[in-house]
Amino acid sequence: MPRTGEISILHSMKRFFRFISLCCLILPFFIGCSRPGDSIVNKAMTAYSGKDYDRALTLFEQALESDTRYSPAVLYSFIANVYMHQEEWTLAAESQGKAMSLQPDYRGYVMLGMLQHTAGNDEQAEASYRTAIALDAEKGEAYASLGALYLGQEKPQAAAELLEKAAALEPKLAVIQANLGVAYAMLSDAEKSDAALAKATALKCENIAQFRARAEEALKTAQN
Repeated sequence: MPRTGEISILHSMKRFFRFISLCCLILPFFIGCSRPGDSIVNKAMTAYSGKDYDRALTLFEQALESDTRYSPAVLYSFIANVYMHQEEWTLAAESQGKAMSLQPDYRGYVMLGMLQHTAGNDEQAEASYRTAIALDAEKGEAYASLGALYLGQEKPQAAAELLEKAAALEPKLAVIQANLGVAYAMLSDAEKSDAALAKATALKCENIAQFRARAEEALKTAQN
């Protein structure tokens, strides 16, 4: 069962890929003449929308070998999406990695890190988050994701420092405050933990009860 931070990561991945899907469905309306491979992509999208993921995967892979308006990077991201829905996390990460090698992108690298983490490759995930930070140090999502990663590795000081940066950049993102609450609890700072969890609650954090339970457990462990 995913831990609280991982639940938020899975939600983020689904929102990201829904965004890609919407963009690619709209794209043909803004681009001129179609190409032969576009019909394959359209069929793949139809299969994907109908949750026929095996057929969607086959068609997207065919599209990679076809003349289409869609870039290979976008197609690899779609393939990653299909694997994600099949819970094939390693294959999803490999496909997203191919997309990023062709077209580096901040959000794409954050997503790659999330997929790598879910696949159990935390070393690779850390590298992807740091690449995202290097691409744009003024966005909070990569700091938050790396902080959550360190939190899961029982590195509360490093986690808190990253989460504080993320909170400064994304003050309305509830999960950052919730993870901060856990990090502060692991550092035996009950006052800061309570304050962060109160902010997370005010921001309507999902699964706040699970974050509170984890913080309470961390405080008890730190006090023993």
